[in-house]
Amino acid sequence: MDALVSRVAIAVLVVAVPAWTVASLTLVLGRMVHDWRRATRARMEPRAREVTRLIRRAGGRPRTELGKRRRITAVARLAKAGHPATPRLVRPLVEDPDPAFSSAAIRVLGDLGDEWAVDRLIGALKSGHGPRSRVATEIERLAPAPGPQLVPLLRSRNPVVRFWAATLLRPYPELAGDRLVAMTWDADANVRAAAAETLATRTGPEVGTALLACLEDSEWFVRVHAARAVGAVVGVEAAPTIARLLADEDWWVRTAAQDALRGLGLDAVPSALSVLTHTDPIARNGAAEVLQDVGFVDKLVRCDPQSRLLKRIYAAGGARFRAAAEARAEGLVEAARAA
Repeated sequence: MDALVSRVAIAVLVVAVPAWTVASLTLVLGRMVHDWRRATRARMEPRAREVTRLIRRAGGRPRTELGKRRRITAVARLAKAGHPATPRLVRPLVEDPDPAFSSAAIRVLGDLGDEWAVDRLIGALKSGHGPRSRVATEIERLAPAPGPQLVPLLRSRNPVVRFWAATLLRPYPELAGDRLVAMTWDADANVRAAAAETLATRTGPEVGTALLACLEDSEWFVRVHAARAVGAVVGVEAAPTIARLLADEDWWVRTAAQDALRGLGLDAVPSALSVLTHTDPIARNGAAEVLQDVGFVDKLVRCDPQSRLLKRIYAAGGARFRAAAEARAEGLVEAARAA
């Protein structure tokens, strides 16, 4: 009997001790989570007696770095709490000549993201209060809300504003197509480049015509953006014009033309072949690389390794090009045999 009682007591202890441990840990962890949540709410939602201090600090004119950080923190806390004084306190920060204040205010506006904040960011982009690149980042993050407000900026007298408006309209293919087409003839080259890049998301014959015209632009970076866009918009019909850029005087333009032709795949082969007789050896080499990258060279090696056309491509590509192509062909043959 005593042995039975002992065994029952041990069994109860075995069950009770882990259960008590689990219950204790649950209570302790629950209390910790509760305290952490209360502390977080206290930080995010300042109590009534703290609001006056935060507003006073947010509207002050600190002279020290510590004071600046406190002012920025105060504005951020009020904004997160949704305090009605936030617009009044953020406005002078955005316009402050100190980039620490203006950048912080722009970040606060992006975090708020409401209609008032979007309006203020658009205003900062127009006025130049704060770094425009930072303002543009927040506007881009808030898409699609700012889209309609960007369209009027395309007519700004300031080319910097027109540039940013054209750039930021890229995610809105339904907006300002005709105006962007007109901007490919803008007096400012940066604006023309931004318009060409954004038009890559548009369609239509007017868009294609404008991009083809940009391939002849006097500025190399406009031609670069146009080359990257025109293949996607116009398609294979643009290949002959793009292929001519393989002989462009600028390396970036030649590279962009190669990328555009690669994007067309085997449809680009006739246009690339026409460049093999060009007087510029760099253009010939670029055409050979395109033919290799779209798979045309490998196809010739497999089907007609002694063809004159393949020899012409090898001559255009150079000794290393030929060695790489032949090594790749041998690898394909060995793989086929193994299979």
